[in-house]
Amino acid sequence: MFDAVSGRYDLLNRILTLGRDRRWRRLAAASTEVSAGSVVLDACCGTADLALAINAGTGARVVGIDFSSDMLKIAKEKTIRAGKGDTISFIEASVDDIPFDDDSFDAVTVGWGLRNTPDYKAVLEEFYRVVRPGGRMVCLESTEPETALLRIPYKFILSNIVPPVGRMLSKDYGAYRYLSDSIQAFPPQKDLVAMMEKAGWVDVSYRNLFGGAVAIHVGRKPSSDL
Repeated sequence: MFDAVSGRYDLLNRILTLGRDRRWRRLAAASTEVSAGSVVLDACCGTADLALAINAGTGARVVGIDFSSDMLKIAKEKTIRAGKGDTISFIEASVDDIPFDDDSFDAVTVGWGLRNTPDYKAVLEEFYRVVRPGGRMVCLESTEPETALLRIPYKFILSNIVPPVGRMLSKDYGAYRYLSDSIQAFPPQKDLVAMMEKAGWVDVSYRNLFGGAVAIHVGRKPSSDL
């Protein structure tokens, strides 16, 4: 499915977020609190927009992983065009079995990817494993507004507007029907906080954007497991 929509993925992101996704990625990048010399794992990296934002905003080196070979092909092309081929690299892999040693990264990010994984708990624990003590996890994800007044029209848009727009622009109605369904099935903001804490992350917080239709969750790996 992700291979099928890869060619129009960036365009649809701009349209469905009214162009605000770029700003949200910059906020997520800043939330890592890394700097030049750091190494960040960008999980479910897609076409590399978040990886590029992290590198541009912090100077950190970024390793992106994704299981979609077509997404990664576009990601590599974009980073080369941006002149970032030496600071951003990619590996085709699944985020529930990350092919890196414990404590390998200064931070891990996931942008619009966690809800596409089959086992949130396993993925959050795997993120925890590969991040160094004191490092951060940043999750940028579509969510549902926490207030009923906004949630009702939002559900209508997800169910009745997003899939037809996806079909019109990407010729894949099923993918954007899935997008709608997966957002509505994703844990609410406070539930995700609890899941992150259960996986070991501490000082977990979140910030709602766009009325709560998007949220950035941040957690820290304790400096010591003692």
